[in-house]
Amino acid sequence: MQYFLDPFWFNLALSAAVLWPLWRIFRRAGLNPVWSLLIFVSVAIPLLGQLLVLLVLFHSKWPTLPPKPPPQPRKKPRPVQRAGA
Repeated sequence: MQYFLDPFWFNLALSAAVLWPLWRIFRRAGLNPVWSLLIFVSVAIPLLGQLLVLLVLFHSKWPTLPPKPPPQPRKKPRPVQRAGA
């Protein structure tokens, strides 16, 4: 079967088209935008670049998010007072 476009060039064009949005996502998340260049791994091994980018986004601590507040101390339950005592 003849391809209209060689898969290598198709993956390269797709990776180049996705680079700018990924760059902005990383920058707005407060991460180093150079991580978006991992998308070009997909040129050699399809879908691996997308997986690597997602793993970096999922497992990175996003510094732009506010820190979680410390948990409130638990209150001790009141003792039950009986009417006859």
